[in-house]
Amino acid sequence: MKRAFTLIELLVVIAIIVLLTGILLPVLGQVREQAKVAAVNAELRQIGLALDMYMEDNNNKHPPTRVNCMMKDNYYQLPEELVKGKYLPTPRDFRWQGAGMVDRFSRPFSYKYTAVGDLIVNLSTTLTNLLWVPDGFPSRSSVTDGDWETDPQKSTVTWVIYSLGPKFDLYKMKRMHYPVPTETWYNPKTRKGIITRMRLKNGRHIGSFERQ
Repeated sequence: MKRAFTLIELLVVIAIIVLLTGILLPVLGQVREQAKVAAVNAELRQIGLALDMYMEDNNNKHPPTRVNCMMKDNYYQLPEELVKGKYLPTPRDFRWQGAGMVDRFSRPFSYKYTAVGDLIVNLSTTLTNLLWVPDGFPSRSSVTDGDWETDPQKSTVTWVIYSLGPKFDLYKMKRMHYPVPTETWYNPKTRKGIITRMRLKNGRHIGSFERQ
């Protein structure tokens, strides 16, 4: 005759399962996040290579930055020139995506792009885009010591592509000094910040991927 479990034994088993679940879920969540960050870094690398090829084909000139006020905090979309030149895939949602490269941390928007130089506002007005670059960057980095670069010929940083990343609070950046300073980049220890890749004037690519 088979012996049935007692109520106490069942409660012990349930308690053990709950305990193991509590231990494993955070670990699994962290593993999923790390995989997501790795995928974002790979896609930003692809976009960076597309931008390099575009510049090689266009007398070393990079695409303009675009701002659409209808998109609020997500207005820095990828350059449509990269799609027209077939450097990047066509977007599925033309309202929210500059290219078919969706930011995994900010769906349904695409990854962000900003560069020193021309700024096209609401599809019509052309202004000059500013980019905060810390003094001595990249050897030094600060969100308080630096300047707004306006001349693409003199700026240390040519362009920046980035994902908003996990747990990045845009509104805590009171000075809006991002995404160049390393203080705003994704940190594996705190698991917060922008996942970024940028091209320096000398052609070198740097970004948060160097911390992985």
